[in-house]
Amino acid sequence: MSHARRQAGMSLIELMIAVAIGLALLAGLSSLYVSTSKARAEFNKTSEQVENGRFALQSITRDIEMAGFYGRAGQPLTTSSYVLPDPCAAAPASMGFSTSPTLTFPLPVYGPSLATTVLPCLATALPNMRTGAEVLTVSYASGSVTATPSGTEYYLQRSGCETDTVSMVYSDTASAFTLHNKAAVAGGTCSTSTTAELRKYVERSYYVATCDVCSGAGADTTPTLKMAEFVNGAINVSSLVTGIEDVHYSYGVDLDNNGSPDCYVGNPSDTTAVPAACATAVTAAAYPWTASATANWANVTAVRVNLLSRNLDNTASWTDTRTYDLGRTAVNGPYGDHYKRHVYATAARIWNTGGQRENQ
Repeated sequence: MSHARRQAGMSLIELMIAVAIGLALLAGLSSLYVSTSKARAEFNKTSEQVENGRFALQSITRDIEMAGFYGRAGQPLTTSSYVLPDPCAAAPASMGFSTSPTLTFPLPVYGPSLATTVLPCLATALPNMRTGAEVLTVSYASGSVTATPSGTEYYLQRSGCETDTVSMVYSDTASAFTLHNKAAVAGGTCSTSTTAELRKYVERSYYVATCDVCSGAGADTTPTLKMAEFVNGAINVSSLVTGIEDVHYSYGVDLDNNGSPDCYVGNPSDTTAVPAACATAVTAAAYPWTASATANWANVTAVRVNLLSRNLDNTASWTDTRTYDLGRTAVNGPYGDHYKRHVYATAARIWNTGGQRENQ
């Protein structure tokens, strides 16, 4: 009889206690799994937002640093060497290149949306642009040299030979490129067997749009940094980075021609009065600020870029009550929605303008 009692199973009370402990452990593990999953999801959202913000900043900065290179890095240009380009133009005559009566090029950087008269073509050339968005247009010749033109792209050819009849050719026609480089000089004349290098012309305009996919069944409302690029003789728009909600540019103007910005302004096109930031550095005799918007833009040697990046997916437990300072008089926000945001900022030098002035 005692042997039978020793072989008896668990009692009902013991079983209920074991089940309760197991359920408690299972509930704890489930809660830990849910918390970990949520934290992982938030980490992924933030990582994607950081990557998008930094990539957008890097893309804009890279083009600003290349701006103003037109095939002769060692040749200094004055403010009269530049003209205000039409960022919507596809015809060479409207793009800022000329050899008559003087040699001119498009401005290295330009904010067409900040001009006194906003170009009406921006609405069509830069579709779905967010209301009040700033546009930055950069122009330069590619660092890559090509030997044979494609027949559709536009190229810039600079002469290195003093006997060439013109010093620059901008065209998409192969037969137009007849200039020679300095190595081709022989006995005072240029050899017809060697021509100067060709560099593809690069013109890009950055702006914030209200959507990534803007039409069709997959249309969305995701704020997106878009790039309008001059390709094959036409303006082509593509999405660069999603989640970019706003971008503000401050332009560093070199007033004494030493290459370093003396003050930063939001709109060099505004010639109605001397900006407060430049008031101590500007005198009517030394620098007539109100004389020419083109001259103001030509003296820009640096650009501060401040952009606001937003998570692509919302967080139900988060309400954005913060404000974000992009360098304008008024701050952005609070938005009151469920998206997390972050401001990214950098300062980019226009080396082909400021760097040359430092060496003069």
